Amino acid sequence: MAACKTIIGRYCAAVVVIAACMIATGCRKDSEEGNRAHHDSSATAKPVATADGTHDHGLTTKLDVAPESGAIPFGVPTLLTLTITDAKTGRPIEQFDSAHTVLMHLILVSTDLTWFNHIHPEYKGNGVFTVTATFPRAGYYALYADYTPHGRSQEVPQYEIEAMGVGKPAKRLVLKPAPDTVGAEGWMLKSVLSAPEGMPGSPGGSRYTVAMMPMPEKLTAGKDVMLHFQVRDAKGKPITDLEPYLGAMGHAVILSSDTKLYLHAHPMESGMSHDAMKPGAPMDSGTEADRGPNVIFHTNVPSPGYYKIWGQFQHHGKIITAPFVVHVE
Repeated sequence: MAACKTIIGRYCAAVVVIAACMIATGCRKDSEEGNRAHHDSSATAKPVATADGTHDHGLTTKLDVAPESGAIPFGVPTLLTLTITDAKTGRPIEQFDSAHTVLMHLILVSTDLTWFNHIHPEYKGNGVFTVTATFPRAGYYALYADYTPHGRSQEVPQYEIEAMGVGKPAKRLVLKPAPDTVGAEGWMLKSVLSAPEGMPGSPGGSRYTVAMMPMPEKLTAGKDVMLHFQVRDAKGKPITDLEPYLGAMGHAVILSSDTKLYLHAHPMESGMSHDAMKPGAPMDSGTEADRGPNVIFHTNVPSPGYYKIWGQFQHHGKIITAPFVVHVE
């Protein structure tokens, strides 16, 4: 563990692309204030909040979400339309800056955090994005639209949408780390199947073991942390030919158990000095030139609590998504 602390101290100043947005579920605003979306009742806007829970008026845009027609069904493909306008003038936002090869990252998560999807809507112009999504079951889902209007800062508004068929919100998942997922030398291990992008749970994927080690092992709110992932095949052999996924060797999405805090991190782009099997040995970090098996993310979680982390990687044209739960003191 002393070696891990040394690593943190040496590399926490590395330049990393991290998108963070603190989101709360507080009271909804009236439409006269311009903060409530005018769309089908199955998609309801949620106000954004700062780390201390107060409303954040820093958003310069307004996001409206609508199903193709009526309430969103579950179990069948549904066209979602996302419209982005200026929060003050109501005019459509015409231009967006690309972030990791796309104009928008759209994260869909069931409110119990058991289902996750990362997709990329197509820009149609005039502030309108569209994408087809299939929600696996009736219930409520959190939607995070991650985009950067041209000439402005990155923004991540949240919506809560309902796949019809339920009368009340799904229960929130009480997250607790699973002791049986901790392997040798402190690694947390998950066995997962790959799937085509945007199609989690599709049959025909290959099996992988994904290992994750937080560094330091004890996570503290407001302190820098590195999330060290290693991708292995089903037999435990490290994968050394990972493929770039959206311009990076991986993506990590982090959500608090109540879905109020969201972070989207990308891999470090410098060499590291910690190996999965032999601490202190040289290793690669996760640039396109470094094809695995190690991918390192640097982040900082501002608030204590339980968090779920989804690490995503690409191999043989399919996406490997591995979920982990950690506790931050």
